[in-house]
Amino acid sequence: METRKLGNTGLEVPILSVGGAPLGGEYGEVNQDLVNETIQVAFENGMNLIDTSPWYGRTQSEKNIGVGLKGIDRSSYIITTKCGRYEPGKWDFSTERIKRSVPESMERLGLDYIDVVECHDIEWGDIHQVIDEALPVLRDYKEQGMIGFIGVTGYDLDLLEKVAVEEELDTMMTYCNYDLQNRSLLPVSKRLAEKGIGVFSDSPLSMGALTAKGAPEWHPADPAFLKRAQEVAQLCRDNGTTIEKVAMQFSVNNPEDSGISTTVVGCSKPQNVLRNIAEIGVQPDPDLLKQIEEMFADWLDVSWDGLKPPKADKD
Repeated sequence: METRKLGNTGLEVPILSVGGAPLGGEYGEVNQDLVNETIQVAFENGMNLIDTSPWYGRTQSEKNIGVGLKGIDRSSYIITTKCGRYEPGKWDFSTERIKRSVPESMERLGLDYIDVVECHDIEWGDIHQVIDEALPVLRDYKEQGMIGFIGVTGYDLDLLEKVAVEEELDTMMTYCNYDLQNRSLLPVSKRLAEKGIGVFSDSPLSMGALTAKGAPEWHPADPAFLKRAQEVAQLCRDNGTTIEKVAMQFSVNNPEDSGISTTVVGCSKPQNVLRNIAEIGVQPDPDLLKQIEEMFADWLDVSWDGLKPPKADKD
């Protein structure tokens, strides 16, 4: 498994990492044996970073992962989790809640330290609370050795870059911003890399839009785009492949100078892990990629308004 530096953290991370939401039953039922096997297969193949959150499965992801990590050498893997998002439609970045959040995650994960803790989807919370309350608590926990590094996650690249740079954070994670349809992350990730900030790129399948099955009902994209995505899926089938394979090939094999440290993809089964790993080092067919880009022309690098709050406070 190829690795890259995670900014200036000193951590070497695999270019493909495990997204922990499915391990908490976020997209369907999952049992502990399956979680254990998924983690084992991922680690055996060098995919030794798992990203999770208290929000995923409403703490179930952290709990399941914690059980799956028992007996595994702590120095052999990296765990990232989040804080601030716990209930549907609510964000809490208050001092009191963040003080409880990190120890709670440590207990669920069965760890005495967490490699990276990030404020979760900051554009939906009170950004002043993130900066004035949550980050100082995380910095204190970092000094105590409870966490290794601090970051932010979300969709709004302008806000994420602003906070990560001005607050001199260690990492930034974003989703649906580097895939077949949207490459908006690239200039941002390159700038962040120059400042030593590690970048996680999440959801290479655009939350299900870039799959043969198609997007879930709640997907915020323009219905016309979702229809076109299904036409692209048919184009891939006509060329003897799948849209999922092409999307994974495109995202995980991003340029070495992209500034993207790792691509995070949700995995709930060992076969999913192996299927995704198989695309490492395999570039999409250039002719097919050109046809896909032509079909997506009107939507290339278009952001989905439904993923941003109507009145996000960026001051």
